[in-house]
Amino acid sequence: MKLTKWVVVVVSMVLGVAACGGTSSSSTTNGTIKIGVTGPFTGNYAAPGLDIVAAAKVMADTLNKSGGINGAKVEIVQADDQCDAQIGVQAAENLVSQKVVAFVGGYCSGASIPETDVLRKHGNIPFIGVASSNPKLTEQGYNNVFRVILRDDFAGTIDAGFMNQVLKSKKVAIMHDNSTYAKALAEFGRDATTKLGGTVTYFDAITPGQKDYSSALTRVASTNPDTFYFTGYYPEAGTLAKEWKDLGLDKKFVYMAGSGEYDPAYITAGGPATDGTTVTFPVGPDTATGKEYDNFKAAYKTATGKDLATYSIYEHDAIMMLKLAIEKNKSTKPDDISSALHQVTYDGITGNIKFDSKGDRATFAMVGFKVASGKFVPTWKLTGNTWGPYS
Repeated sequence: MKLTKWVVVVVSMVLGVAACGGTSSSSTTNGTIKIGVTGPFTGNYAAPGLDIVAAAKVMADTLNKSGGINGAKVEIVQADDQCDAQIGVQAAENLVSQKVVAFVGGYCSGASIPETDVLRKHGNIPFIGVASSNPKLTEQGYNNVFRVILRDDFAGTIDAGFMNQVLKSKKVAIMHDNSTYAKALAEFGRDATTKLGGTVTYFDAITPGQKDYSSALTRVASTNPDTFYFTGYYPEAGTLAKEWKDLGLDKKFVYMAGSGEYDPAYITAGGPATDGTTVTFPVGPDTATGKEYDNFKAAYKTATGKDLATYSIYEHDAIMMLKLAIEKNKSTKPDDISSALHQVTYDGITGNIKFDSKGDRATFAMVGFKVASGKFVPTWKLTGNTWGPYS
């Protein structure tokens, strides 16, 4: 759920006839369909990016074993954007030069948004985002941009309702890191909290990458909040959790993390200190069920030796949406894929997927998690506008 962090995937059909202007051939019966993935594969935010590209490779192998897409082999092509806008543009240009037909991925919104501009310039190559949550991604008026994860404006409203109903918070302290994702989520959370009659006692940013945020937490504590809401990324969220415990602030107020912290990397970063913290998210590896989930989980474990991470299952569903779109129009032309993506539906691991006119997903089933013994435990669920026990 992040703007500054989100992964991008590129799909491309390379056939006997080369495409001009950065687009690809319309045939899908021969050759190779390249799915390009961008995201942070190195640096502080690499863990989710690597999970996404690993899922893409597992999906390519799975599809190829069953005949590929319209008889064409699927190949994953990746480019590291390091969650940086400029590097993201370079990564996107790199993948476009390899005749991709679409991107499927993206972690940091700050990188994903400029990557969509590159795709727009190269024949409207489709982009399906799996983690980049900033509203701007799908508010640009581009008919070739989609996402399978929730938007920050929705997430901020959901989190404010959770703090109000479940945590019974009247006073909320909000901290972000000035990244595209984190700042937007913090602002939406602040506005929704105020609308619900709550008071925002603190609203400020920290600088990512520092090793000590105790002075910032001390300032937060001085405002006497009921809940501390941090919307940044997992390295800083983990550090803040440790200091929250070390300073004894866990006895004074609840620590709630933004949706981006629903990821094993957060628990790894914060260790035992994350126990007792909360986060909301749609369907994830801890709540997904069904035969398709079981099969993908087994294939992922065999290929990587790891359990599924948060965005792995969203990458699975995004690639399946792309597959359905290519098959629907029997074409890998960008406009044909985008047109089909606005029409196809899919009951995936993460639930039913149908894109609205902007390219956003229509509905989400929201769950509230508490971290306990190093695991995300589903504890609450949202029905309509009301939070209740998870069952």
